[in-house]
Amino acid sequence: MDNVIEIWPRELQPKVRYMIIWQCRKLSNILFPSNVIKGMQSLERLMVGWCQSVEVAFDHEGIIVREGNPDIVLPSLTKLVLRYLPKLTHVWKNNLLRIPSSQNLTSLTVVGCSSLRYMFSSSQAKLLVKLQEIAVAECGVLEAIVNEEPKVDDEVATNIIMFPQLNSLKLYHLPNIKSLCPQAYTFEGSFIEEIKVINCPNMRALPSALQCMLELQESNVREVEFFNSAQHHLLDRKFSLSTRGILNVTGIDEPTEKWHNQLEVGCLDKVRFMRVQCCGKLLSVVSSKLMQRLHNIQGLKVWWCDSLEMIFDLQEGVCADVAEKETLITQLSTLTLKYLPKLTHIWKNISQQTHCFENLSSLGVQHCDNLRYIFTISMANVLVNLQNLTVEHCEKVEKIVTRENEEEIFSQEIDYVYLLNLPSLVCFGPDVNNTEIPARRTDVRLCPKFSGNEDEIDSEERVFDFDTDFDIDVDELVVDDDDFAEYNFDERCQVLTIADYQLFRGKVYAYISY
Repeated sequence: MDNVIEIWPRELQPKVRYMIIWQCRKLSNILFPSNVIKGMQSLERLMVGWCQSVEVAFDHEGIIVREGNPDIVLPSLTKLVLRYLPKLTHVWKNNLLRIPSSQNLTSLTVVGCSSLRYMFSSSQAKLLVKLQEIAVAECGVLEAIVNEEPKVDDEVATNIIMFPQLNSLKLYHLPNIKSLCPQAYTFEGSFIEEIKVINCPNMRALPSALQCMLELQESNVREVEFFNSAQHHLLDRKFSLSTRGILNVTGIDEPTEKWHNQLEVGCLDKVRFMRVQCCGKLLSVVSSKLMQRLHNIQGLKVWWCDSLEMIFDLQEGVCADVAEKETLITQLSTLTLKYLPKLTHIWKNISQQTHCFENLSSLGVQHCDNLRYIFTISMANVLVNLQNLTVEHCEKVEKIVTRENEEEIFSQEIDYVYLLNLPSLVCFGPDVNNTEIPARRTDVRLCPKFSGNEDEIDSEERVFDFDTDFDIDVDELVVDDDDFAEYNFDERCQVLTIADYQLFRGKVYAYISY
């Protein structure tokens, strides 16, 4: 539905109860302007996904407040799901008159909205008295769930309770979130049954009232999960190494070799998985020297590094000597790259005789908008055990495999290839007429210039099930397919800490990655 710009016929607005807006690239930057909102009185469930131009979901500007009879906005809306809206900056906007809006909302799920800095204004949050479930994941610049607004006249905000019926809070992979709400506000914790906070390295504590409620009513808490918590922190929290061998590198701005030298050689032998995130000035991740020190690494994930241009830069030609094979990172099996806007090369200066990547079986690339190809023929032929290749949401990718010289021949076969939302893709490669994918199984969607695109084939068969499609489980979307899935973390403990701040005591169980 790339050419859809507006989808709001007035005669249908009062009748719509369930709505799914999917893959509309050119939709207006304001999804629901005020004149449309007023007509959607019956809308109960709304899901919006993969609409690249949407900046505002609900714009209240222009809604008239009549004295003694204010308009009620979206009075029937109970469930809202927003997925992969890269330009979204506001869910609700311009409600300066504090008109009652979405007061019956019970469930909110937001995933992959990389321009969103907060979920609610404080005035909007106070209106959502029936909200029971909040799930937010992979929003790279999100700083808070609730943002404080300028005070009106002499308004004083103290101990304002928000979300009094909240029972489930899930926050996954939010590298910049620092708090849930301003100090003058707090979450109500009476009904809390489930809290999951995974990879939120800058969030130091939950609101005190929520903490106290969990301590007082711990028997009512079904599950509490914190990953990225009880870890060994090095160098002012920029590095953390868990006892299970997970190395997190967060917020490094030094040149590659400089921060590599800060890592202890003995620690690197223990690293099984490395995650590099939010390193704004980093240009490359793995140098030839670091390559020789990560003997046991099995997984590498790099995301939200705005200046990163390449992942592996092997200027000194390591990995070519068979005699040194045992000392190199031949165990690497999984590589995941996401939200790297300046990435131009995954591998650079790689010899075709290398052994470093011969066990790589899974490669995933998402939201890397400056990348034009995934690998050269010589690099592709090195990846002799590559089984799964996923490339999604990369604006400039024109081909998957490219040729550096005319003598190169591509001979690799992959088990499964998944290509999604690659608007510039014309061929698998290396030549323009190479549209056949050398894989046993393929799935190609939203690749309009690629002749193997399967959208038209399935468009008539695609039927949304409104009873099940709205039941989005953010755990399945983000966590089950994430770094920790293949590592068996199932430890239980009775004390949970994030930084040095004790949050829960007693019998409340927590799953922690050590």
